[in-house]
Amino acid sequence: MSLLHEPGELAHTPVAALLLEALNLGVTGVLTISHAGAESRVFLARGVPVGAQTFAAFNPLGQLLLAQRRIDMDALARSLSEMARSGRPQGDVLVEMGAVSRAEVDRALSEQQAGYLALVARLDAGAFAFEPRPVPAWTHGIRIAPLRAIVQALETPQARPLVESAVGPLTAPIALAPGYARLAAAFGWSGADAALVGRLQSVGHVDELFRDPGVAPERARAILAALVLLGLASGPGSPEVVPADAVKEVAVLAGEPIDAEVTPVQGEEAAARTPPAPPPRSREELEAARERRQRLLVRAMQNMGVGPGAARPATSPPAASSTPEQAAGSGRARSDAPAGRSETPPGPEAELRAALAQVLPRAQDPDLFARLGVGRGATREEVKQAYFQLAKRFHPDRFASPHLADLRRTVQDLFSALNHAYEVLGDEKRRAAYLADGDKRTAASAGASLDLLKGDACLRTRDVRRARGFYEAAVRGDPKADHLAALAWALLLDTPSDRERAKQLVAQALRDPRSARAAYVAAMLARQDGNDEAAERHLHAVLALVPAHGDALKELRALEARKVRRERARD
Repeated sequence: MSLLHEPGELAHTPVAALLLEALNLGVTGVLTISHAGAESRVFLARGVPVGAQTFAAFNPLGQLLLAQRRIDMDALARSLSEMARSGRPQGDVLVEMGAVSRAEVDRALSEQQAGYLALVARLDAGAFAFEPRPVPAWTHGIRIAPLRAIVQALETPQARPLVESAVGPLTAPIALAPGYARLAAAFGWSGADAALVGRLQSVGHVDELFRDPGVAPERARAILAALVLLGLASGPGSPEVVPADAVKEVAVLAGEPIDAEVTPVQGEEAAARTPPAPPPRSREELEAARERRQRLLVRAMQNMGVGPGAARPATSPPAASSTPEQAAGSGRARSDAPAGRSETPPGPEAELRAALAQVLPRAQDPDLFARLGVGRGATREEVKQAYFQLAKRFHPDRFASPHLADLRRTVQDLFSALNHAYEVLGDEKRRAAYLADGDKRTAASAGASLDLLKGDACLRTRDVRRARGFYEAAVRGDPKADHLAALAWALLLDTPSDRERAKQLVAQALRDPRSARAAYVAAMLARQDGNDEAAERHLHAVLALVPAHGDALKELRALEARKVRRERARD
């Protein structure tokens, strides 16, 4: 039985079991878990977790380094701007800037990713699937202690059946693998944990371990289960005897260094003597070791009721909150999604998309204070904190999901706008100059609004060329969405028309979802291009803003009539 070779459900198979099998088989690839309308991922290299992504929480690298006082706010802002512009990992940008060393970045990434993996291990529902493929380049410097991660995963409530299945048949006394102490550090035991492991071979009954006042019962069970499932501990009558070289085998699998085994020597020659190097293990012996550990895991899963020869049928249903689509892996894009955009299922990814749509209009505001969501009297510290919160909430790494791929350019534009606001308002001299220029900007905005009205009046008299001139002036004075859309419409009506520039202006105007004029011009462009689906979508956006928009209602009726005619022609 293999847990990773076929898709499955976390309701039956805990993440801890998947991590154990990945280590046993030494697989490289991506474990994807679809849950609550989103996807979490664990990246594995030769069985060792080297990275994770989850929507359960987010702790950006730059802000982690900021909290550790490795970088300052200026370096954070510059790295975010360059990251959004180039799409490069933030760690690479910070190293190139000279803000931190590569070793510091790798340590921070390892800490960040280990935290993400712990969150993924706590998932108790969702569909999982493993895909063998190379891991992303950004994971190459990351080091997550695999044995420590396995113990943490076994400590979660959803791994309790697996833990009980592994520990339940165990009887005292318990034998530890010879030389276990050489590998103990790789588990990251606390002093109380290490003391509990030290008592394994002397307890009269296994239950004594779970009454240890220094270690919680769930932790004690997870520790014992990890040692059993890794083949490092066994009791009388256990089906798999602990082999003499189990420690070396686990160390090789996990890529963990182990301390040299030194034989105590008496006398002056002690310092000169070293133990002989162990003979190299053959591929056959290593495969046998992997198979032995896999048998331990399979037997434990069968005791849970999972897999061929299970002790009882696996009847645990998915969590009540799971929908049929989620159970089937609804985190993936639907095949009927419109071209150019991934359909986002309800859940954290959809919430992130909605949150971005809400903040985008503010990010395009020419008022830099409004852009960051602070008052004009905000202190430098308040400006910094506002920027800090926005940068964390809309960090480019949060948009790594395939369902959010269409927003990457939008996020780049957002960060450019936010960084510009922070760079100006966070610097006393530039802020003073910006405030001094405020009256000029206000006058320019008022003039632009007047130019828009003049252009509209010219358009009503069909003087398209003159209207275009007024709209050009309005855009120069204040390039907001209504002005951009008005100019785009004039460009389409003018002879000869400039469709390419009109499309660029409309795309820019649509960044403000509050502009009914932008949505209407976009609908007209789509209709001219023969894209009735897009035209209908934009017209509904117009009516959501202006329910009594007569032209939009008329265009929608025309689209419906055209659809009916096409259906009749097909019949």
